Amino acid sequence: MSGSTGARPRRFWVDPRFAVGILLIVASVVGVSALLSVQNRTVRVYVARSTLVVGDVVHAGDLTVANVRVPASDRYLAEGALPDDAVVTRSVREGELVPAKAVSSTVQARLTSVVVTASGPVAASVSAGTTADVWAAHTANDKNYAPPLVLVSGAVVVSVSRDDALVSGRSSVAVELRVPASRVAAVLQAIADGEAISVVPASADAAASASDASSVSRTATPAPTPSGPHSSGDDATGSAG
Repeated sequence: MSGSTGARPRRFWVDPRFAVGILLIVASVVGVSALLSVQNRTVRVYVARSTLVVGDVVHAGDLTVANVRVPASDRYLAEGALPDDAVVTRSVREGELVPAKAVSSTVQARLTSVVVTASGPVAASVSAGTTADVWAAHTANDKNYAPPLVLVSGAVVVSVSRDDALVSGRSSVAVELRVPASRVAAVLQAIADGEAISVVPASADAAASASDASSVSRTATPAPTPSGPHSSGDDATGSAG
């Protein structure tokens, strides 16, 4: 009787390096998929339908919505997060995403709207949503103006209306501004007194300029009369006498 032995099953041997490679590939695929999922996830945030200026009371109807990616969504006002009686605290241009810090339920400073008519041209950069300085100079005599002074620094421009008069050939520019309530009286007084009012783009040098201008007297000082040869002779005669 011939003894027969069954074939032994072959043992499956796995190289540890092969297993580690498989795990690394799987981990990479999962990581990339998760990253793409996060980056492609969007949140709906508010967009300004028209330019919003400081002091405006804004409602949901004044805004539209747009989708932004999640990493950037924290900087903007999410849909449904608009507070009650929201007030704009930082100007937002038409079509711009509304920053979360641009609206608040309270206003830090009470602002009032006034309209001034500039005595001269107004720079094209002065437009709705920008800030401007208001300067005024009163008449020192029949022909001359005293040095100008800053009435309001950093006023918020609401609108600019340019009117070209065909009859007189002169154009006027009316600028609606939002100014602190504490400065309204000064602006209205300058208008009532017929002072020359200028509206210029706000700059970092406005405070320094205002300080320099405030040190100048608003009373005109007549120019000194140059001494003539006769006066010199009189002085010489007086000295000799």
